[in-house]
Amino acid sequence: MNILSTGMGWIDHKPGGLNRYFADYSRAMTEAGHDLRALVTADGDRRTAPAYVEAVPGSGDGTGTWDRMRAFRRAIGEENRKSWVPDIYNPHFALYASLVSRGSLPRDIPIITHFHGPWAEESMVEDKGASTARLLRYRMKKSVESLAYRRSDRFIVLSRHFAEILKRDYDVPEERIVRIPGAVDVTRFRPAEDVRQVREELGIGEGRRVLFCVRRLVRRMGIDRLIQAMAAVSAEHPEAVLIIAGDGSMRSELEALSDKLGLAGKVIFTGRLSNEKLVKWYQAADCSVVPTVTLEGFGLVTVESLACGTPVMGTPNGGTREILAPFEPSLLFDDASAEAMAKSIKRWLSGDARLPSRELCRMHVLERYTWSEVAERVTEVFEATLESRRRRSAR
Repeated sequence: MNILSTGMGWIDHKPGGLNRYFADYSRAMTEAGHDLRALVTADGDRRTAPAYVEAVPGSGDGTGTWDRMRAFRRAIGEENRKSWVPDIYNPHFALYASLVSRGSLPRDIPIITHFHGPWAEESMVEDKGASTARLLRYRMKKSVESLAYRRSDRFIVLSRHFAEILKRDYDVPEERIVRIPGAVDVTRFRPAEDVRQVREELGIGEGRRVLFCVRRLVRRMGIDRLIQAMAAVSAEHPEAVLIIAGDGSMRSELEALSDKLGLAGKVIFTGRLSNEKLVKWYQAADCSVVPTVTLEGFGLVTVESLACGTPVMGTPNGGTREILAPFEPSLLFDDASAEAMAKSIKRWLSGDARLPSRELCRMHVLERYTWSEVAERVTEVFEATLESRRRRSAR
């Protein structure tokens, strides 16, 4: 099957959940035998990108939003003028799909959208502008999303939480939504053969209990609450250290909070990690933490950590709940407050609560979150939608 997919940026230049999913998804669909063309923005260096990934001209760093939207429309039009003709158009980000009309695509081609989250609402949470300007930006982004989604035949979501948002906020009928949970590259994210050696490589001292959190450092991720929780944890368990990986607009604010709470050496910011270092920190940690306050669509970091054999504690929010509740409900905090986080972490450190073994964590992922399973299920959705379109056209 010929699949034309549009994403955002390429993962090696712009880390993030959507870009990680898009890169691994594109590889999995190609390995499943599909001829996929993946269009991404022309930011940075993509020498590591496979041949099926194409940078959209005129969409690079410094390009305005409107110009990027038009650049994607032009690129899709050019793809359709080649001898290669797509059977499916599969967008993953509403902004770059919003100007792609039915006239830009081959006749009767199905549009099947991966919904990775409410872009307008996520932006609203992080927007610090004046209230009137914030509302105008929100409405503009919501209009862009609605325009893109109106043309879609079906939607693929990674969690029940985002399926509910699609129904409630975008008026998408339930019968047009298919839930296919995300996945992880289990060959890359795997337990270490020698955890002690990995910890030595990373400079982790003997007797340290390591909590690991990898997130974009933005408001909805709840990192500030986790740091506040660490102040309470550290008072009773000085052996505990929190490693925070990632970057974002709140980094300076979070570092200042850590200093204010006297957590020097107890909370460590690594900044953005390479793929290799990320895996090593997952492997070395005693426990990962996902403190998201709102809009956790799937929780890819949760599955990555479990695949490395490291248990995860998280807030009972969206996709995190859907992953952890069937596995071990006690891994979920009571709520998203700093107090609830501190309570669960202290119970574990004091021995009053036990975490699942590395073997059980790994097995949970192998049974539910592999890319071969995702590729098979997505293919079934594509084939069924394509057949439905053909039947309607034949009438």
